Amino acid sequence: MSDDSQVNSINLSRSIGSTTRIPILFPNAYEVWALHFEDYVLGLEDHCYLIWEAINVQTFTHTGTKREIKTQQNYNKLLLGVKDVSQYEKDRPISNVKAMRIIIFALPPDTFRLVSSCDTAKAIWDRLKELYSTNADLEHSTQTLLLSEFGAFAQKPDESLDQTFNRYNHLLSRMMKHKIGRELIEQKVTFMNGLRSEWKVVVSTVKSHEQFKNYTLAKLVGILRSHEDEVTKERKIVSGMGSLALVAKGKKDVDDDGWESDFSDCVLSNEEYDGF
Repeated sequence: MSDDSQVNSINLSRSIGSTTRIPILFPNAYEVWALHFEDYVLGLEDHCYLIWEAINVQTFTHTGTKREIKTQQNYNKLLLGVKDVSQYEKDRPISNVKAMRIIIFALPPDTFRLVSSCDTAKAIWDRLKELYSTNADLEHSTQTLLLSEFGAFAQKPDESLDQTFNRYNHLLSRMMKHKIGRELIEQKVTFMNGLRSEWKVVVSTVKSHEQFKNYTLAKLVGILRSHEDEVTKERKIVSGMGSLALVAKGKKDVDDDGWESDFSDCVLSNEEYDGF
């Protein structure tokens, strides 16, 4: 790929990929689009991992009938013809249908005509890779974007600790897949530094604990999880105080009676570490 092509790909990458709308494929920026498209799918509220598996790994079959469910009509017939279908057996086939809809909407007309004979999302995904990807460029672009995502990792405004960890763990898995290794200490510090500001006191205390170097990532998250309720409570209190908290923070005496914030409850006690 020439330097001009790389610049164009970077410029295009700024205009594709969104958590609210499907990223549209630009054929000369396929590698960037593929990563943003994966992020978009995994950000969906319902069945996101099953939908991504239906696109990237396999077309699901109904366990009992061994039939591939490729359309909404197929799915409706399955529900009518098979009794006592479990929720799991419902979620897998409908993910095929949703995956097909999503990937079709991501394609411009000229590209859609090239894959119109494909009848599953997985077949379309594989065909797009054959048409537009070059292995060396794909790997380099993938590694670059994954490293950028790792360096900028941050907890989303309304994300719980477990949701943040699941997203982080998925990122680490993708990095391992593309031969990008990071020391455990960097993994732990990057995760904690990415948490929202209300975690600052807890994070600082955990980092300074003598056993911190021995924690696995899972153990670390377990320790943080034990303090999530108090962090969430503190966040609501501070949020409710609004602008008053900002003024009072730098002003010890507001009126004749005086007022001073007391955040001592945010500090972790030594006893709390006994279970670490």
